[in-house]
Amino acid sequence: MTSRVAAEEEGQEVAADAVVDDVQGLEDDGEDDGEDEGEDDGEDDGEVASLYPASQLPRGTMSVYRSGDGHFITGDSRAMTSDLASTRSLWTMDLDYRELHGRRYCREYYMPNDELEQLRLTLLHQVFLHILDGELTLAPLEEPPTHVLDVGTGTGEWAIRVAEMYPECEVVGTDISAIAETESVPVNVFFEVEDAEDWDRPPDHYDVIHMRWLAGSFRDWCFIYDCAYYSLKPGGWIEVLDMDGLDGIGVCIDHFPPESPLRALFRDIHTAAELAGRKLNTAHLSAPDFMDAGFVDIRVMEYSLPVVFGEPSVDKIWLMALIDGIEAMALRLLTEYMGWDPEECKAVCEQVARELAKLTRDPAAAKNLVTKLRLVVARKPLQAPRSNAAWPAEEPLCLRPRSEGGRDSRV
Repeated sequence: MTSRVAAEEEGQEVAADAVVDDVQGLEDDGEDDGEDEGEDDGEDDGEVASLYPASQLPRGTMSVYRSGDGHFITGDSRAMTSDLASTRSLWTMDLDYRELHGRRYCREYYMPNDELEQLRLTLLHQVFLHILDGELTLAPLEEPPTHVLDVGTGTGEWAIRVAEMYPECEVVGTDISAIAETESVPVNVFFEVEDAEDWDRPPDHYDVIHMRWLAGSFRDWCFIYDCAYYSLKPGGWIEVLDMDGLDGIGVCIDHFPPESPLRALFRDIHTAAELAGRKLNTAHLSAPDFMDAGFVDIRVMEYSLPVVFGEPSVDKIWLMALIDGIEAMALRLLTEYMGWDPEECKAVCEQVARELAKLTRDPAAAKNLVTKLRLVVARKPLQAPRSNAAWPAEEPLCLRPRSEGGRDSRV
């Protein structure tokens, strides 16, 4: 499955790269505030620009990745000097990249991290900005934050834009992959290679902890919420965002006939995700889970996004990213856990992509074809006692008995 979708029923195809022009067109329309200035930010043609104007903040010539021991590595491994030798293992071992069936992956994560997927993530960032009316976060911050953590930062778009917006704030983006932007980013943003399931963040430190598009990433979401609670300052906010269903596509299944390969494909993806121990759903975005972790002021919001193929718009960008995500989501899960042949899997993904594209061009069928996004923001109580610096422990807290008040022995 290459980065393209059928544009006409007779088989003409449009590369997803062409959607970049649509993104630029949306930005030039000035749909979001503050876009009239700094339109020429020096980016090459073919890149996807931010909805925000070119930053006037100081920028480094190259961003750095920080290892757990406090050392730094640049985004280009060839630039590492001898005094940073202790970080070389970060590139050869800790990243643990592997090529599978023509896509590149990191560790056991089911989604690829190659250039094709990075382009898709960049497009999705623009989609999220439009859904949220240009806002980077819906957490009701009363004062500018000083420390922000972006878990699963991916290409780092969100972390970079927050660093631009709050120049006095240290923004840290963590991920198991090192694919975040490394050229000319704000000096107050850092990217660190870290698995959130091996939480190693300081206690009572962050004003905001942000997570998005991480369904299928963790075995134990309530442990992740416990960790976030531990590392937030009293009064700090957590924000978690995900699509309802399998990468947003699952809600479309009912619109396809029983014999459609799409039904079998997503049935097996569900099964494979369960076998992997990381379910692909939004069950983790429920208010009780946040309450159990100790959060208050919990708000659960849902947004609907049409799946249509029409004039250049955010809907079209979303559709392109959605269709390109079919193979990305299916390939590793189905070949490793369900015994699918890689080439057969790719062929079915291509067929499903064309079937979905065809459906979205049918006005009668597409009018009720929507995906849903769910977003949760919640706050750590202002009166929360200071966290125990000896935590996190090895055993996930959600497996331990909780106190009557919902908290446990870590505080």
